Amino acid sequence: MPSQEKHTDEDVNIPQTFDQAILALVFETLEDAEFFYNAYAKRVGFSIRKRDCRKSRDGEMLMQRWVCAKEGHRHQVWLNKSDRKRKPRRITRGGCEAEFRVNLDHDTGKWVVKKLISTHNHNLVSSKQVHLLRSHREIKESDKAFIEALHTIGVSPRYITEFCKEQHGGYQHMGFTPKDIENEVQAIRKEMVQGGDANTTIGYLEGRRQADPEFFFKYTVKDDDKLGHLFWADSVSRSDYAFFGEVVAFDACYRRQKYNNPLVMLIGVNHHHQNLLLGAAFLKDEKTESYIWLLQTFLECMGGKKPSSVITDGDKAMRQAVSQVFPKAAHRLCSWHIDRNAGDMKLGVKFLQGLNYLMKNRMSIKEFEEKWQRLVTETNLDQHSWVKGLYGDRHMWCEAYLKGNFFGGMTTTSRCEGMNSTSNRYVNQNLKLFEFVKRYERMVDKLRFNESKADFIAFHSRMVCSHVLLNYEQQAEELYTPTIFELFREELRFETSYLLSEPMTQEGDIEIFKLHQWSKPSRIRTVEYNTIKDTIKCSCSLLESIGIPCRHILNVIKLRKMPRIPQSCFISRWTKKAKGLGSKDAITSLIDSKLVETMRHGALVAKGYKIFQLGSKSGGCFDKASEELTRLSTSLEKLSDQNKPCPVKRKYGDVGDPDIVKTKGTMIINSSATLVIPKFSEKPVRNLTYLISNHDNQFNPFKYIPTNKSNHDNQFNPFKYIPTNKNI
Repeated sequence: MPSQEKHTDEDVNIPQTFDQAILALVFETLEDAEFFYNAYAKRVGFSIRKRDCRKSRDGEMLMQRWVCAKEGHRHQVWLNKSDRKRKPRRITRGGCEAEFRVNLDHDTGKWVVKKLISTHNHNLVSSKQVHLLRSHREIKESDKAFIEALHTIGVSPRYITEFCKEQHGGYQHMGFTPKDIENEVQAIRKEMVQGGDANTTIGYLEGRRQADPEFFFKYTVKDDDKLGHLFWADSVSRSDYAFFGEVVAFDACYRRQKYNNPLVMLIGVNHHHQNLLLGAAFLKDEKTESYIWLLQTFLECMGGKKPSSVITDGDKAMRQAVSQVFPKAAHRLCSWHIDRNAGDMKLGVKFLQGLNYLMKNRMSIKEFEEKWQRLVTETNLDQHSWVKGLYGDRHMWCEAYLKGNFFGGMTTTSRCEGMNSTSNRYVNQNLKLFEFVKRYERMVDKLRFNESKADFIAFHSRMVCSHVLLNYEQQAEELYTPTIFELFREELRFETSYLLSEPMTQEGDIEIFKLHQWSKPSRIRTVEYNTIKDTIKCSCSLLESIGIPCRHILNVIKLRKMPRIPQSCFISRWTKKAKGLGSKDAITSLIDSKLVETMRHGALVAKGYKIFQLGSKSGGCFDKASEELTRLSTSLEKLSDQNKPCPVKRKYGDVGDPDIVKTKGTMIINSSATLVIPKFSEKPVRNLTYLISNHDNQFNPFKYIPTNKSNHDNQFNPFKYIPTNKNI
């Protein structure tokens, strides 16, 4: 029988009279003999395995024997074992004597069949189930490449199986089982970190630094030579921090890898009010010293520039570290965590609604204190220990105390919550550190694509302007990104709701305007305009806190009949040109490079379309096309060689993998293994819109709490908490 490079089941024509015809066969190679017997077994309905062989003194193969997979019996020792740690596997062997043996013919150098036993002592498997037998299951190289590609982007084995099933036309045509896919994924993961997880990760990051000199990473090693801390940030993240580093949220996403150590993501917000990943860190524990190392390393990475505002989840160790490393930064506690903790305490709907109002709405400190006392008194929580502790930290969560500090609309780690939800699509609890680093980069790529898309829309289209104050609206549209412009337009829409409470007064160069909403004459806003410096500010502090002019400022600008909004009302971080993309040369350069890449891509797609069309016609065509494309892909990967870790000389030599942490540590929030995070939208976070549209307290739960000074209903009605802009 001639040797074949590639075999298919159709290549084997099994004669009607099996035994005599098979005994007369001659094979060029041992592989040909094995392929034939396995194909024969598939047609008949059983599985095979290699049994024994005989070799010459110099190692030359002389004889090979294959048997039915049901040959032999399970050893009695295993059947009688009493101290089992897990349930025994089902018995599959039953003493079947079917076998196939070939010997080497020294004269011809070929393999001849010497023995065949074709009878079985068990039922044979039907053609509908034969694909489940072990010797008939094999993952081809093209399928392995497909599985690896899906695993790399975070697809679970379950869904990889679904993709393969659809691709092959059913489970019975795949040639392997879901369990085989799971085993292949485990093999891929094991091969990925052959030199150890920590060593592989450090080697990869060192390779990134060699390819990108501005790539930053730093790590420590413990006394037992195992990995301690690790921090990394690429050149784009460092550049983003230079533009948008005023506010940073620190999110410790626990138990998102096999070691259960804190994985900290540093999150900012760009000019489109989208998430930015400014860096990531792996810490050995949750002690204050570890967080101090992180913050100091972050400062080193970012050239010593400190953020003006910081948001954390309330961890005591992190709070202490922030106070030491960023002593002048405004520190805000995540309101989402406060809300959740209050819910865990079961403090009642009335208190939760009032607390949410006090956290998010702008008011004077005096007004806050009055409403807080009224809230805790009405809910009988004035002596509750957690509530008293929360009140003691009011300067870290109450808008009345925090207004005037720039947080860019980030009142919570909703950015972090969103990133946790996003990371759920890329990260699971069993990931190795190296896998997390790779998938973190995929998250970064996705966010940067979103930013690039938003930049494209901002620069190559315009919003429709139709407000009566058209010159103000057009001025803002030219400067702001679309997301921020929508927020500005909301303020412009409601400036008409305000009237002068009293005539304008002047103190030196300062013109003072007192305004009130027509439906709320007792609520006064004070706007001061410096006629010399052309600066303007309002007592609501929206401009200082969020970075856009409030409705009160816009009303005063209109009253003064100013043709344009003062430049001092615009901050560069919300503008289209915040990162310099507005320059013609920069845009042209970007378009030129992308245009060439797009043209190449289009040309290749055109050439590949015919291949895809022909390759899908039959199973044979599909296998051939898949194998050739896999071979070409491997060749191109070697040519580009962009993702291969470079050989490195490391300070500490070999670094051991971290220990697996079994406890969560010092988190003060009441949580289980993982945080349950609201679903993240890749659109701009809505809480900024809420902060701005509600900054005059039109959504006020306190008006539903009875006081001696009003005629409000005596019953607290939570359905009245639905916010609406109709009351503005």
